[in-house]
Amino acid sequence: MDSGKNSTYSISRRDFARSAALVAATAACLPVDLLATPGLSPPPPMQQADDKLSPESQAEVDAKVQAVFSKYGNRLSEAQKADVRRLLTEGQKGLDAMRKFPLDNADQPGNVMKIYPDATAARGTDTRSGRKIHAR
Repeated sequence: MDSGKNSTYSISRRDFARSAALVAATAACLPVDLLATPGLSPPPPMQQADDKLSPESQAEVDAKVQAVFSKYGNRLSEAQKADVRRLLTEGQKGLDAMRKFPLDNADQPGNVMKIYPDATAARGTDTRSGRKIHAR
């Protein structure tokens, strides 16, 4: 029953039917009131005491907010605008923390990704002949 396509993953009709029956049984066992609840609860309000940004950071957040509002403002509701402002303010804290880290232009990265053209070059020997491979 090979259709001529080389598929790395195939599923039989029996496996598909078994999976579909399992999903249907799981949905039937869920409590009705679980499905009747409205969407996610709103996130807790931000604590203003802990969220103080420096004047420079606050100016940067305001500039980013104005850029988003000028581009998408007519498509956003008031709740979405508040979410944009909140997300940009929260993201600014991480940016400030990264900017405080001392880093020079000559500093090397913490990890270096090494890519080998194939597995034999990574091992250093040819598995068929057992000879050592020399880099060119």
